[in-house]
Amino acid sequence: MKVYNSIAILIIMVCCTIISCSKPLNSIETQPDNKEISQCPDSVHATLKNLTGLDGCSWVLVLDNGKKLEPTNLKKFDNIKLEDGKEVFVKYETKPLAASICMVGTIVEIICISEK
Repeated sequence: MKVYNSIAILIIMVCCTIISCSKPLNSIETQPDNKEISQCPDSVHATLKNLTGLDGCSWVLVLDNGKKLEPTNLKKFDNIKLEDGKEVFVKYETKPLAASICMVGTIVEIICISEK
């Protein structure tokens, strides 16, 4: 009988130890990596590229597939520090009737942009 009591106490101690050591579900470790969190729903990954050296060009966004976007309203978003090579998440609308002097990519209007 003493053996069974000792085993029961041991099992209870092990269970209590496991429960007390487990992390809560809302802890930092259970959240996705901050690099993958976007503040812009339905956005795509892009990289900022400074083309101010080319005639009529400014900042462009380069998508992962290599496609370039010429944003018309990038400077409106002061939450992003413009740095060449900075990775961002962006949601945009194409402006098919707009024209550009730079002519390196599709002209777009940014709806939302956030740092990666």
